[in-house]
Amino acid sequence: MKKVRFALVGCGAIVKKHIEAIRLNPDAELAACCDIVYDKAIELAAKNSCKACDFDALLKDENIDVISIITPNGTHAELAIKAMKSGKHVLCEKPMALSVVEAERMVDANLRTGKSLFLVKQNRYNPPVIALKDAFNKKKLGDVFLINATVYWNRNKEYFDQTDWRGTKSLDGGALFTQASHFLDLMLYLGGRVKSVYAVMQNVSHPYIETEDLGVLIIRFESGCIGTLQYTISVFEKNFEGTIGVLGTKGTVKIGGKYLNELEFWNVSGMPKPELEAGAPANDYGTFQGSMSNHDKVYKNVTDVLLHNGRISTTSLEGKESVEVMQAAYISAMQKREVFLPLQGADRTFDIRKA
Repeated sequence: MKKVRFALVGCGAIVKKHIEAIRLNPDAELAACCDIVYDKAIELAAKNSCKACDFDALLKDENIDVISIITPNGTHAELAIKAMKSGKHVLCEKPMALSVVEAERMVDANLRTGKSLFLVKQNRYNPPVIALKDAFNKKKLGDVFLINATVYWNRNKEYFDQTDWRGTKSLDGGALFTQASHFLDLMLYLGGRVKSVYAVMQNVSHPYIETEDLGVLIIRFESGCIGTLQYTISVFEKNFEGTIGVLGTKGTVKIGGKYLNELEFWNVSGMPKPELEAGAPANDYGTFQGSMSNHDKVYKNVTDVLLHNGRISTTSLEGKESVEVMQAAYISAMQKREVFLPLQGADRTFDIRKA
C-alpha cells in the first residue's frame, strides 16, 4: 500500500512531535530531514532511519510527497512557496506567515500549483473544542454575542536564550503570532469573518526581546458578535491557563485548563453536557509547555486527503484570515486606532518586521 512520504524542514523543539505523529500513522513514512545547521539534520536522520539533505535537494527528490515546514515563523512563506512550486504538498506550522502579503502569496501558490497546503491548527482537535464546534454547527447556542479567549502563559529568559530567533521581529513576530495564534484561530473558527480589530500591546517583563509580551484584542465579527483575546507570556514562573468562553442567547460554554483541555462549564438549551474522551497531553518542551499535542490528528488529515479523498481541516484561506487579523492587531496597537478588514492600502502592505 502506498504511503505518504514526508520530509521535515527544521529540527528544533517541535520536530519530535512531528516524528511521533508520522510513526503513529500507518499511511505515513519519514523519508528525510533538513536543517540550516546540517549537523542537526544528520543527527536526527541517524536516529530515525531517514536521510539528511539540504532544502534544494528535497525539492528535487521525486520520492518526497510532503514537506513539513517546522522552521522559525519568518521563514515559513518562502519555504512553503518554493516547495509547492517544486511540486510538493506542504504542511506548515503556525503561524502561516508574518504578513498578509506573504499569506496571499502562499494561497496563490496553493491555487496555481494545485498542491495542497495544510496548516497545523491542532487545537481544533481538542475534545472540548470539537464539542463546542458541534454545538455551534447545530445552532444550539442561539445568537452568539461574546467570544472570550485568554492565554496566560510563562516564557522566561531561559526559553528565549535557547535560540537566537525567539523574541525577534524578523523571525518570531511576537507573542500573538507565536503563543496566542492557536487561540485566535479558534475564535475565528467559531465566530466567522472579522469586521474590525482594536488592540493594546506592551512589553512588561521581557526587556531582552524585541516584541510584545502582553496584548488585549477587541474583535468585531461581521455577525455582530464581539470577541476579546487577552494574552501574555509574563505569568509568574509557569503557565496559568488557556481558555475560551462563548456566550449565546441559548447557551454558555467555557473551555479551560492550561491549554484548552477541560470543559469547565456547559449550559446549553436542549443539549446536555457531553461525555468527552481524554485529550492528548500538552506539548512538553522540558522547560515549558505549549498547546495540546494533536499532531497525530494533523498528520492523519494530511494522509486522508492525499490517499483517501478526505477534506482539508484548515484551508490556506482560513490561515490567511488569521494572519490578517493578527496584522490588524499590531497596526492597531502601534497606531492606536480601530483597524477594519479586509486590510487595504498601507494596512495591507504593513509588515511587523519593518515596523
